[in-house]
Amino acid sequence: MKFIDQVNIEVIAGKGGDGIISFRHEHRVEKGGPFGGDGGDGGNIYFQGDSGMNTLLPIHIMKHIRGNDGQDGMTKNMYGAKGEDVIIKVPLGTLVYENNKIICDIVDDQKYLIAKGGRGGRGNSKFKSSSNPAPKICENGTLGERKKVTLELKVLADIGLVGLPSAGKSTILKLISNAKPKIGDYPFTTLVPQLGLVQYQDHSYVVADLPGLIKGSAMGKGLGIQFLKHIERCKLIAFVIDFGDANKNPINDFETLKRELEEFNKEIIQRDFLIIANKKDLADFDSNYQEFIKKYPELPIISISALNFDDLDQLKKKMFILYQNAKTIIPSEKPIEEIYIKLEDDFKVEKLYEGMYEVTGKKIEEIYQRNPLNTYDNILRFNKKIKDIGLWKELINQGIQQGDTVRILGYQFTWEEE
Repeated sequence: MKFIDQVNIEVIAGKGGDGIISFRHEHRVEKGGPFGGDGGDGGNIYFQGDSGMNTLLPIHIMKHIRGNDGQDGMTKNMYGAKGEDVIIKVPLGTLVYENNKIICDIVDDQKYLIAKGGRGGRGNSKFKSSSNPAPKICENGTLGERKKVTLELKVLADIGLVGLPSAGKSTILKLISNAKPKIGDYPFTTLVPQLGLVQYQDHSYVVADLPGLIKGSAMGKGLGIQFLKHIERCKLIAFVIDFGDANKNPINDFETLKRELEEFNKEIIQRDFLIIANKKDLADFDSNYQEFIKKYPELPIISISALNFDDLDQLKKKMFILYQNAKTIIPSEKPIEEIYIKLEDDFKVEKLYEGMYEVTGKKIEEIYQRNPLNTYDNILRFNKKIKDIGLWKELINQGIQQGDTVRILGYQFTWEEE
């Protein structure tokens, strides 16, 4: 399956069902009164973590996610059914952004609300009063939330394997875990992050093999920059370094890897390290090993031969102990920025030409969409609401005259002096 770790999609929750106008008409029931039921709420959209997924490809294919609309109200005071919720499975470790701000971090199999469905409209039964015992008033359901979100996957692993190409990361992961990564004697065998579950005695932990880094990865060279973000969640970083090749310098390799991590994110190198000195079966291993521990005597190190399966049980034990005792790094807080919030006006009136006015604005749109103009009572209610927010006063201030036209969305009204 193709590995996708970032997608942009649009989510649209379900619209609330409309309330209806209905009256009771039954034999021997005089003046039955209002009988219209409410519409059902629109369906929500949730994201839910799934440990069996490791790519955002299914969401990438969707592009748009739509919720289910609520059912319209019915006669006999029957409510419309709520729109069924939509639950989208995503990999654990998925971050969801809206306008570059994190709205949720999906780290378990709980449901995370992304977009809330609209409210159902009220039927005319809800508008009955002593002054209006037979109202011809109802409401439309509101629209569901509509959001453009970015999903970014950062794999959830306890330990991250980092190394130069062909250092043996994939081979080690295959030998100590249930993972089946691609292995070959050429650079960049690992093209996407691989996860493996390692069993040690009665415990288990997750290890991630990340594509090989090269000098300049943090600046975009090779494959590293694309996948370095996946190590940000790891508690322990295990550097897999080739100590057996006469043409390689383990000290330089370690410093190159460390520098690339630091340039990508300085907080990464504050995590605990483990050096996995691989290829102890080769002739130059001992001399390289001695030079390294002389340079870095304080770093935990273990020597293995992935080729000959040497000391793999010791490696699993060492990794588990270091992971259990690793310090937790709390990300540094960003400096507090002053935020200026400008409240949007309820409406805006624009005189297009003599005798023609157009009204726009979020509040006026909500009133228009909520109140169907299908009965005289509904029209009176609509007029009262737009008067209450000051629209009538503003039109008068702009000099509206008898017979002039006012356009709100797709509907045109004629201004009457009365």
